Amino acid sequence: MADTVRAVVVAAHRTVRAVIELACRQVGVTVVDSAETATAATAACRSRTPDLLILDLDLPDADGFRVLADLDDDRPRAVLVLADRADGDLVLRALRLGARGYVTKADGLRDLAATIRRVLAGERVMTPAQERDAMGALGRMARRARESADVEAGLTPRERQVLEFLGEGLTIGQIASRLGISPRTVETHVAKLYRKLGVRTRVQAISRAATLGLVDL
Repeated sequence: MADTVRAVVVAAHRTVRAVIELACRQVGVTVVDSAETATAATAACRSRTPDLLILDLDLPDADGFRVLADLDDDRPRAVLVLADRADGDLVLRALRLGARGYVTKADGLRDLAATIRRVLAGERVMTPAQERDAMGALGRMARRARESADVEAGLTPRERQVLEFLGEGLTIGQIASRLGISPRTVETHVAKLYRKLGVRTRVQAISRAATLGLVDL
């Protein structure tokens, strides 16, 4: 591996950073900076412009996904994610944010040097189970998107307003005041929302709407 490959290593624990740095040296990768927090990681990547980012998701100030989201198009050409667990949603999110490899710390640190070499060669590195789980998560996301579009298409503009106010925690009276309508009319809109969302309570309605991406909590 050419020593011109430059890496930034991000992990909160010193021992994990030491293991990563050792693996980098074994394949001729130069570690140009290291960081313990998401904020420091973003700054290091922007100032050092590394070829490789090795990123532990478990950081004290935010999860590692924030680093990838903040860097956006400025992400290094190769990103390897380390995590404590590897459920489908996490793996899919990492892939969508540009990660080329995903390994768990329990299993992946033993072969980290080989994994780094494969990631730099352009391979996508994950276990068959992780890939299968990620595809399952992608299927669930697609189904939620279709369902969200169907539900949203069935809501009137007024019902969408009421739903947004419910998500903000406003009472029936407060919503009525905001919209300049009677509380009884608001209650009618709420009842229709419950029916269209297939729920019976405010908490269920907000939870369901948030799951479908109709409100931001």
